[in-house]
Amino acid sequence: MFSKRIYLEDNVGNIVKVKGRISKVIWQHMTALIDSHPHMNYFDLADSYQIIVYTKDQISCEGQIEITGKVTKLESDYNNPEVKISDKFAEYHIIADSWKCIEE
Repeated sequence: MFSKRIYLEDNVGNIVKVKGRISKVIWQHMTALIDSHPHMNYFDLADSYQIIVYTKDQISCEGQIEITGKVTKLESDYNNPEVKISDKFAEYHIIADSWKCIEE
């Protein structure tokens, strides 16, 4: 699971290709409003890591999908008052340039 996160972290601002499928289980994520890409898709990468993919049009694939797009980083402060710790928390999302269905 962490190999995909590291790959995304290392490619912030770059165009990447990833494979996976639209998730049937939605995990809790930070989200952003991207005016140019109004469709927000919960996307399971091949190794079980879930990200958000923003697209211009709704994805219509039933199975595997290849996404090409720019990696973005969403960052937030996480404060735990019980232990007086403040840590940065980051998620990596993709703003899709294109997507295509992959035949299985």
